[in-house]
This record gives sequence, C-alpha cells and structure tokens, in this order.
Amino acid sequence: MNNPVAQSKRIYFRPLELDDIKNGWQKWINDSETNEFLDGVFPQTKDNLLNYYKEQQPPKAVMFAVCDKKNNKYFGNAKLGNIDWINKRCTYGRLIGLKSYRSKGYGSEALILLVKYGFLKLGMNRIYTGVIEDNTPSLISNEKVGFVREGIQREAILRNGKFVNTVSLAMTKNDFNKKYK
Repeated sequence: MNNPVAQSKRIYFRPLELDDIKNGWQKWINDSETNEFLDGVFPQTKDNLLNYYKEQQPPKAVMFAVCDKKNNKYFGNAKLGNIDWINKRCTYGRLIGLKSYRSKGYGSEALILLVKYGFLKLGMNRIYTGVIEDNTPSLISNEKVGFVREGIQREAILRNGKFVNTVSLAMTKNDFNKKYK
C-alpha cells in the first residue's frame, strides 16, 4: 500500500495527488458513461482539475484516491466536502472510475470507509448527498450502507435536455453507531 490514510478489506484511501489527474481522473471525468450521473456537464481539462484539486483542500474538503489493496491500482476518488466544522456536517462524493471495478461492491466499500473517516476521524455528525433519481445503483448502495432518504428535489438537474429529480440522502452519527458499532 502506498501512503494509506484509511483501509478496509479490499481497498485503501491515500491522499489524492496531482499525478492522479493524468493517471485516470481526467479520462474518467470526461467519459460520458462514467459521468452520466454527475453534476458537471463541461469537458474537464487538466487545468480545470488542477484548480478543482487546489480548491478542495482542508479545511474545506478532504479528497482521497481509492486503491486496490492487492495491486495498489488507483481506480476511483472519494471526497468529503463542504465541511461545516461548526455544525459538524459535510457532503460526500465518490467516483469509481475504472469500469472493471464497478458493480462489484467497491463503491459501497468506499462509502463505508468514507463515512467511518468522516464520523470517527473528523468528528462529523451528519454526512449527506444528492443522487439523481434514475441512478438506481447509487441509491441502492447508499441505502445498503445506511443512508436514509430525506426527500426529493424536483427537477433539480438538467440531464440530456430534461429536468430530473434528485434524491436527498443522509447518515447521522447515530445512524452510523447503530449500524457499525
């Protein structure tokens, strides 16, 4: 493992590095199948991602490269962002970039590791996200991990010329303790 920050059975997090832009991140973020359910619609240049990387640093956010423990393969990103240190809450995002790692439980495993980091290391009380309503795999994964649906934001995102709903989901520290302690 290279510079692990957190680890689980099959994966580990390490700090996201600038070289990760050319080692997969830029390719993934610009792939239409991979970015189908992400907010951004504009092509991302190396400079765009470099600026994003610089903006998403502590204390505002923490970003991780998601890696396979067996072979150190970098295959995705995970982030806790919009960190509100006063109210102890933040958003999360995850991206399984390499297609060979999808639909095998790696996304859920990364999310569990991410919420453990948020609750146990950062002391958060609430971690939340929004998921496009048609993104069934993400909804299933969130609920499997213990996130609770809190509501629908109607026609919140323009996707393929059509406004679509997003589902608001959250996990509190109490939810986390009931499920994982």
